[in-house]
Amino acid sequence: MPPRSAPTPATFGQRLRATRKAMGLTQGQLGVRMGLPEDTAAVRVSRYETDVHTPDPETAQRLADLLGVPLAYLVTADERMAEVILRFSRLPAQKQEVIVRTLRLLGDSDGDDQKPESTTAPAKVTRSRKPR
Repeated sequence: MPPRSAPTPATFGQRLRATRKAMGLTQGQLGVRMGLPEDTAAVRVSRYETDVHTPDPETAQRLADLLGVPLAYLVTADERMAEVILRFSRLPAQKQEVIVRTLRLLGDSDGDDQKPESTTAPAKVTRSRKPR
């Protein structure tokens, strides 16, 4: 996970580097974990981090998996979306579902107030009354 004090980087390479460093890995260590030979591992990861080379989709997914982040976090160009993706991915499934339901209830950004196809209403909380 990128350090909290730094702004979220904007490119795949910058996010890759920040995430790798936050995990305490060197470029060589990450490359070897990817299955690259030790003599080329650091150079390959460095090229990804500096955006000299773009990894193919399979390699990008492998990097994301090794770093414990969603691939969407590494590739999105939108800073707010990157933060949302990362925070959402770290929530337990029950909280993720609450967020999804809430987003469905909010509707589309175009102001369409139609109900979503499949929403489950949150459970009502009722207080029991004591008999008199």
